Amino acid sequence: SSMSSDSVETMEVTQHIESKIRKWFQLIDLKKNGYITKQDFLEMSEAFKKEFNLSEKKSQSIKMWFGDQYEVLVKRGKEVTAQGDNGGISKDTTPTLMEVERKMRENGRVSEDETVTALKEILSINKNLYLETFKPMIGSFFDAFDVSDSGYITTETFQRGMKCFGLTNMEAADMMFHAMDTEKEGKFDKERYVGHWVDYLTEDSVDGVIAQFLCRM
Repeated sequence: SSMSSDSVETMEVTQHIESKIRKWFQLIDLKKNGYITKQDFLEMSEAFKKEFNLSEKKSQSIKMWFGDQYEVLVKRGKEVTAQGDNGGISKDTTPTLMEVERKMRENGRVSEDETVTALKEILSINKNLYLETFKPMIGSFFDAFDVSDSGYITTETFQRGMKCFGLTNMEAADMMFHAMDTEKEGKFDKERYVGHWVDYLTEDSVDGVIAQFLCRM
């Protein structure tokens, strides 16, 4: 049955989920200076483009979903508010998110705490609105890893991709791949990859395949 427009799924960001968000921030903070800027996202997008010799289409997709993720999210959230629906974004409901979006647009520096607070705000107001931008972002990385457009990624391309995220320990990346490859086929599809990351961000469990791995790093 379809949900009525006024029932919006929200979630409580537990201590454990917060620590996972921090871990994700630390992973993408390649300069390890405690801040992320739009420029950092663009440099990372470029690293993917180089590593995988990406087509313009795949490259643009990563740039949009990764580099402009906050702008896309806030734009959608404001539309929800403008339509008078619940679960929208405004200065009252998501002040930190709005601030992070502004800083990103103006190439300001966004801290780990600001990132955590912004995600807490949006997840506790409208979980699915956030996932609507988070899923395509993760999906755009999958598409980059999937060089031959087979619909699957293998451990070799996965390791190359994780290297772009600053995870240079290949043994660790290999272990992470094998944990994600729950069917033990030596490959997995986009749905599984995106699903693992959604679990990581939204499930309060310590034994999710990405959590058990990233949280040990």
